[in-house]
Amino acid sequence: QDQQEDLGQEIPKKRLRDAPNYFVSIPITDDQILDRIEDVQELIFTKEPDLLRALLPVQTMHLTIILAHLGTEDEVQKAVLALKQSKAKVEAILQGKDLNMTFHGIGQFNNQVIYVKMSEEDQNTLSKIAEAVEECFNEMDLDISGSKDFKPHLTFLKLSKVPRLKRRGFRKICLDLYKEYEDCYFGTEVFNQIDLCAMRKKKQESGYYHCECSIYVGSRGAKESQEQ
Repeated sequence: QDQQEDLGQEIPKKRLRDAPNYFVSIPITDDQILDRIEDVQELIFTKEPDLLRALLPVQTMHLTIILAHLGTEDEVQKAVLALKQSKAKVEAILQGKDLNMTFHGIGQFNNQVIYVKMSEEDQNTLSKIAEAVEECFNEMDLDISGSKDFKPHLTFLKLSKVPRLKRRGFRKICLDLYKEYEDCYFGTEVFNQIDLCAMRKKKQESGYYHCECSIYVGSRGAKESQEQ
């Protein structure tokens, strides 16, 4: 749903019961990246206090791989299995190396969604990883029809979160609000975890989404295997 909204698409009401209620994502936990995002959010809020509720909490920062509609507990368990099965494929793509994801610069969709961009060269490997995960979900015959093409981006502000702003004629976010950070280096996250998260369940105490299952890959995956 976030991703469809990110791309400025309205979600038809009658399809809401089939709308995605789970998503597979890569959590972003690097302090430098999160601190920088908070700096930008603070700057925007200082210049335009009305946008406070349009800001997304940094504790929820993630890259969405796929959106899924899981209607039953059985389907949730199938999705958990699909994610676990994707681990071997992901490891094969990484070939024992860590993947560094570099975040640099700010982009926008329709001036309504503002996000941190991920550097192009890191996206190729990540796209292959997204495809591998998607294959595993398709093999389990799960409904991931709500997913869009994988375009890694870190959304930190969404106008759609505050519908009343639109009603008051506030339809776009002006570049001047974040110009200072438009070409700023945000930091580098080492990719080592993929989560299956629920959209509608209560968030964790940390502020991150409710997680049904996580897999660890790269150097962290190797460490987990040794400990086990």
